[in-house]
Amino acid sequence: MLNIETFKAYWDKQFPDVRLRRSHFLLAVSGGVDSIVLAHLMQAVKAKCTIAHVNFQLRGAESIRDEKFVESFAAQYQIPFKVFHSDTNEFAKKHKMAIQQAAREIRYTWFETLMKEIDKKEKEAEPDEIISNSNPKPNPKPVVLLTAHHENDNVETILMQLFRGTGIHGLTGIPARRNDELNLARPLLAFTKAEIIEYANSNGLSYVEDSSNEKDDYTRNFIRNTLLPQMATIFPTVSENIISTSKHIKEAEQIVNNAVATFWKKGLKIKKSNLTIPVAYWKKVIDNDTYTYLLIIKYGFTQHQIEEVYKLLNAKQGAHIDSATHQFIKWNDEILIVNKVANKEYISISENIFLNNAKIHTTNGGLSFEYLTNDTTLNIEANTKFAYLDADKIEWPLLYRTWDMTDYFYPLGLRKKKKLNHFLSALKLSPSDKSIISVIYSGEKLAWVVGHRIDDRFKITNNTKKVLKIISQ
Repeated sequence: MLNIETFKAYWDKQFPDVRLRRSHFLLAVSGGVDSIVLAHLMQAVKAKCTIAHVNFQLRGAESIRDEKFVESFAAQYQIPFKVFHSDTNEFAKKHKMAIQQAAREIRYTWFETLMKEIDKKEKEAEPDEIISNSNPKPNPKPVVLLTAHHENDNVETILMQLFRGTGIHGLTGIPARRNDELNLARPLLAFTKAEIIEYANSNGLSYVEDSSNEKDDYTRNFIRNTLLPQMATIFPTVSENIISTSKHIKEAEQIVNNAVATFWKKGLKIKKSNLTIPVAYWKKVIDNDTYTYLLIIKYGFTQHQIEEVYKLLNAKQGAHIDSATHQFIKWNDEILIVNKVANKEYISISENIFLNNAKIHTTNGGLSFEYLTNDTTLNIEANTKFAYLDADKIEWPLLYRTWDMTDYFYPLGLRKKKKLNHFLSALKLSPSDKSIISVIYSGEKLAWVVGHRIDDRFKITNNTKKVLKIISQ
């Protein structure tokens, strides 16, 4: 049964970190019975709210009717109202998405923007609180998005995931809470559609009906309108059984996650600043995709790349596969995990460094600089940690950064251009050593491959008067 007491009880159990009287809630309200009931409940508990409505412009006059209804509801209960209009068909066409996917993208992108605006206003309106043991801030993210997903939505989602094909997590259903880049809670998830309608009727609430919900044009509608009613004729408690099973699966998922985490903790090693896994160790679980999947998703890889990973285990040395953020490289019977994002470094170096006699600190150590005179006292040390450059050819500021595949230079002693990637390959560096190579640029010219070779265009000649010495430490 849904009422204020059961609503608050579920809230306290599921969202202990979110205080009803301390946070600002953004309510996603379509005008349907679910979101209207949620808004009414939040108003009844005297929570601070803003109503957000998206007009997707998909149903003509009906879309306009919904917008006006929600605006009227907000005015009746004196709740701030925000609306966003979007040509969803055009958006879907432009981004090559299904209509439902496009609507979701539009909706949540706007919600995220709106939450940031509200959060900014909240911080500007209220002075900073003194944080102490007696007055802790209960919620570090005061703006929380609330959606009106309920138990029936959860059942439909679980079935859709099952029919599409999924892993353990996909069968755990809709989570009641998200607290990542989007601070979201679903406080009606434990209540059925019937209970929500009963609450609306008991409290004399009006709401609008979306006519498209009656059509089986979308998979979810077919499951709701046709499949589940037919299944209920055979299994009267089909929805309750699915929810109960998903709870058991959620418990099992936690056990699996703990076992997998323990396994990889024993296999992961750190070598030369990179994580590595022995190929032989990985092959212990090559027949169980769950172990591989739960590892690789941490590094930006997807379920569809599992077979690529298995091929990599048997590939030749130097073979690799990439995600947006990481690279897996086969090297010396190990898989190196290289963070492509974290390993990128950009430092601008001003000539003022000489005034302060300062040292530039880098991820791989440091750099120091000094000017020397090109005369008989100049002693050029034969050490690749030192670079001696014609100072008159230097264009300040210098740029120190991680090397890139597009870099090229003229290696000292050669008068023709060479791709840096080819130069480094000839040195037979390991992939992990190669990934942390840095370069120093003067203007648009590469002056030094740090620790390896200077560019011939910056070498000291008989005409050189002043020398720039750079020391890599």
